[in-house]
Amino acid sequence: MKDVMPASATPRYFAGPGRAKPLIASLLLVLMVLLAAQFTAAPPAAAVTTGNGALVYSPPAGSSFNPEGGRAAGTTYAKVVTLKNNGTANGTLLATFDKLVLTNGVQTYPIHRSSDNGTTWTKIADVNPSINFPALTRTAQPFLFELPQQVGNLPAGTVLLAGMIMPEDRSSSRLVVYKSLDKGVTWSLQSTIDSGGPAVYDPSPTSTTTTVWEPSLAIDGLGGLVAYFSDERQKANGVLQAVSYRRSTDGGLTWGALVNVSAPPNNSDRPGMITVTKMQDGRYLATFEVVNRPSQSQNTAPVYYKTSADGLNWSPEASIGTKVALQDGRGIGSSPYVKWVPTGGPKGMVIVASKWSLDASGTIDGGQNFYVNYNLGEGPWERLPFAVTYDATDTQGGSFTGFAQGFDTSVDGRTLYQATNVENLSTTYNDVRVGSIPLDAQQYEAERAARQDTALVSDPDASNGAKVGNINNTGSSVTFTVRVPAAGTYTFNVRYSNGTGANSSHSVRVNGGASSNLNYPATIDWGRYAWAQMTATLAAGTNTVSFTKATSFAELDGLHLYRTSAVLDPQFRVVNRNSGKSLEILGASTVDGAGAGQWGDTGNPAQLWNVSQASDGIKLSNVNSGKLLEIGSAATANGVQATQWGPTGSATQVWAPTVSGGWWKLANANSGKLLEIAGASTADGGIAQQYTANGFTCQQWKFVREGIQ
Repeated sequence: MKDVMPASATPRYFAGPGRAKPLIASLLLVLMVLLAAQFTAAPPAAAVTTGNGALVYSPPAGSSFNPEGGRAAGTTYAKVVTLKNNGTANGTLLATFDKLVLTNGVQTYPIHRSSDNGTTWTKIADVNPSINFPALTRTAQPFLFELPQQVGNLPAGTVLLAGMIMPEDRSSSRLVVYKSLDKGVTWSLQSTIDSGGPAVYDPSPTSTTTTVWEPSLAIDGLGGLVAYFSDERQKANGVLQAVSYRRSTDGGLTWGALVNVSAPPNNSDRPGMITVTKMQDGRYLATFEVVNRPSQSQNTAPVYYKTSADGLNWSPEASIGTKVALQDGRGIGSSPYVKWVPTGGPKGMVIVASKWSLDASGTIDGGQNFYVNYNLGEGPWERLPFAVTYDATDTQGGSFTGFAQGFDTSVDGRTLYQATNVENLSTTYNDVRVGSIPLDAQQYEAERAARQDTALVSDPDASNGAKVGNINNTGSSVTFTVRVPAAGTYTFNVRYSNGTGANSSHSVRVNGGASSNLNYPATIDWGRYAWAQMTATLAAGTNTVSFTKATSFAELDGLHLYRTSAVLDPQFRVVNRNSGKSLEILGASTVDGAGAGQWGDTGNPAQLWNVSQASDGIKLSNVNSGKLLEIGSAATANGVQATQWGPTGSATQVWAPTVSGGWWKLANANSGKLLEIAGASTADGGIAQQYTANGFTCQQWKFVREGIQ
């Protein structure tokens, strides 16, 4: 475990580069909507979103230890995996974590299971490495992985657990992997991946430590099992620490040569805590923290990433990679975890969880959001709110809260499950909790809603960086306009903060109908976010959802709308690289044949596009009109304007997307020509047309999701 800590932080127990510290312990109660008229209790299909997730494990007060001194954390390194290759058991969730509690003088890796989408959890096993290695009684840094295919003699569906083990005095470090052939119930040792020196954290340039830390697993492009980890044994080459791997072709019985992913030879940069994911295009993306950045004195461990064609070749190994950052330079730091998921965008999305967020200068500044990328890891990133929040700065009573968390998706890819450790002020330790958010929800920002007698509040932890406060008076209101493809029952997850210390509520009306109160249990303070949930019957097309003051006070950040019965297409603004303006149907027309062009951001739904998959590309459906972007009459000539039309099933309504450097090219499936803004115009009203590829930036586009509505 490598984690970066500010100079004022005490050392952590978990082996690794360095992090910062504690988080809070307030649990948000599971919210309910008071039923009335059109509101009903929300269905459980999307697992636990409210109440700051479901409790997996809570260490008893007085039970935790911390061999490095400082405050005992109770738990850290929460990991979760959804079984997807186990037949009728698919959808079962397994969770583990670093449990800083001794049983008969030893640590174990606990295995907990949920068969109801993460709502309830049962402990089913303890993996005890001291049975195989009697002198190694301490465990750390677990990682869960389900084999998606057979590797060696291990069949698809085998569950693997990797971790670092050590003696009580931490005088050595060993990376091991265990296997379970019965979905996590029983476990046996598969092998030792590698061994190193004392498990001592020292990120200084004069460090002499030789530890191996923080294993993670993946299947490479050639079908081998790869164990990635942090390696401190290359100091003779000026490498303070490398992220490296060993590869196995026999299911993890034996391991090949040591190969580096990133090994900067400057005696300062210290990459660690690597995880790797395979993306839709077959390439691999690795994330890791870099201790001693932005500087050795600041050391907030910003997250960087590198890509590889096969998960094996990461040249040049001296390269530190690219920083994970928003358009404005904000980033994340400490103990990242990465996964590509198949939903959310034209080619899915890459999601990264990390302990805290960083401002553009690298200073710790909150931490309640995933960072996501819709461009296969290239270009700027966006925020997506956590399902479960915690005290990222460890100043409200916790210790190592949110450290080395994990996540996975449901079998259908629609739900994201987040496992993390959350401060519990009653025990002074961290509980392990698992929560969920829907990945196919429409996202609406409170600051873009219609507002009366309210205030806009800037906050880096708010979705899109802002929320709405001062909803304090009888005339105060926040009204969202939402658009759905079909009439029916929809679920709303409402992200809010409530620092009053007691319950608050808003009165909610849908389409001006009868009101119901939506309750907001207290959050730790006004900077901590939670989710409230309600359901409502909506009409096809445009609906309004209005929030007004009811009891006490609460602030609104955003609204996620989804339905359990069917997938909603993700919505984007499509922004031209050359002009910076958005693709729209000019004049917000709803008629067949209306022309497409560009305009500055107006907030009009004519600039929003539903993106759906087609056999040979994607379809772009205008949110305002419901019609598809096409090249009329199946024309193949240069200069033909793009227009909209109702669905015809023709290839002329399909666009083949390719991405490079974070920018998309959209080739019409019928003509093969690219969507562009004619004449490289930067003016409002510039025409969108098709043209032969010419390399100009007017033929390049960016898909933007955060803050579009």
